[in-house]
Amino acid sequence: MFFKMNRYIIMFTILWFLFLTPSIYAGSYTNSAHGSYKYGVSREATKNLGYARGNCAHCHEMHASIGGIEPAPTSSKASAFALFADNFNTALTQHPYNQSDDFCFYCHTSNNSLQYGGIVNDDFSTTFAGAPETVTSILDQFNELSYHNLYDIYVFAKENFSNFFTSYSNPCVACHNPHLARRDKAHITDPLYSAVSLPTEHNKLWTETLKDSTQYYQAPFYYHSKSSYEPGGINISDGSKTVDWNTFCTRCHNKTNVIYSTTLGRDLRKIDWTDPITVNPSSGVETGGDKHGAANATGNVTATLLPPYSTYLLEHGYTSGITLSCLDCHEPHGAPNIMLIRRVINGNETWDDLTNTIINITDYTSYQWRAVCNRCHISNQFEIHHGGPLWKRYSAPYEYPKRCMQCHPKGTFFIPCTYCHFHGGDDSWLLTVNPPYYTGRKCF
Repeated sequence: MFFKMNRYIIMFTILWFLFLTPSIYAGSYTNSAHGSYKYGVSREATKNLGYARGNCAHCHEMHASIGGIEPAPTSSKASAFALFADNFNTALTQHPYNQSDDFCFYCHTSNNSLQYGGIVNDDFSTTFAGAPETVTSILDQFNELSYHNLYDIYVFAKENFSNFFTSYSNPCVACHNPHLARRDKAHITDPLYSAVSLPTEHNKLWTETLKDSTQYYQAPFYYHSKSSYEPGGINISDGSKTVDWNTFCTRCHNKTNVIYSTTLGRDLRKIDWTDPITVNPSSGVETGGDKHGAANATGNVTATLLPPYSTYLLEHGYTSGITLSCLDCHEPHGAPNIMLIRRVINGNETWDDLTNTIINITDYTSYQWRAVCNRCHISNQFEIHHGGPLWKRYSAPYEYPKRCMQCHPKGTFFIPCTYCHFHGGDDSWLLTVNPPYYTGRKCF
């Protein structure tokens, strides 16, 4: 009797692990964008062999073949993780990328997608901000003017996320867990449908919202609207409908990590999105966090801002203190402007729309960068920086006639906002510039 009972216990335990436990663990995958039976992965070649949508065999071939035949695309060898092709071409250090350079591009492309019926992946500006559609695939986005360099991501992830990332891994998985990522494009106002996982928490989705991390977030306007907001043109603007991109992005882009850019040929600027700004009482020099981050602005900025930010300050009785999201200004994959600057920012419905491509970080001759900053800030730069009719309403740090040549090299009248304003920047450099650069020349 004892052995009979034990036999039943053993049989029940086996059945539990074979049938019940897999359903628990498989639940995350079947809820994912790739595992869904409605819209999940379905490679044309394996679909024709009878595999259902979402089946693992659409990406993984256990023996580098199925039934003795290798479905398209074919290769001369087996690939890591039993994938139908290699994960990433590690010999390619910069774009342009071809479909075969990254495993994900086999399906996430606008041309010759292996996914049955194809896939449309618009950029962030279209999906969440409502801008007219331009690029329609992830591959196309990575081949725009600026892009997240996949080789740099690969190197950084291999060195910093060795708990899950190997030399055979795909750089895309540094931000996405393909077995968990959900279809956010169909649920743009629901953070639970997040498509990303923190690199330090790869085995779960990142679903925290901006409202969870800050009470000072104000969402930008939706495309061509003065009353609705990102994401999706809703009437809620407190960040409760938006994934906390700031925490996500600063897992890599922070004040500690060194990230070398093969595209730029230098280390990327470190971003301090969380620390407050401190002011030296003797010199007045500000150091510390980024003013667009948790540090906010340190002076009265009400008169320098456009709606909805100026409205937000007035409604809350603040003079400063707005935290932006990284993706309010940047695209995550690629962009037609340098530095991943979005093509639509804060609604884009004034004279200074972002109609011209931004190609130079220090452009002294055009208004390209001014157009970016003027999506949120008033356009009169002289009054902002030198005083003027409005100067009593806020601090004008370089009111005329302070050392003009320190800011205006070679007597240049117009200088881009990025000459002084950038992630990790402060104005301490002004104190190090001495004659003969300072000539006493008045600006006007």
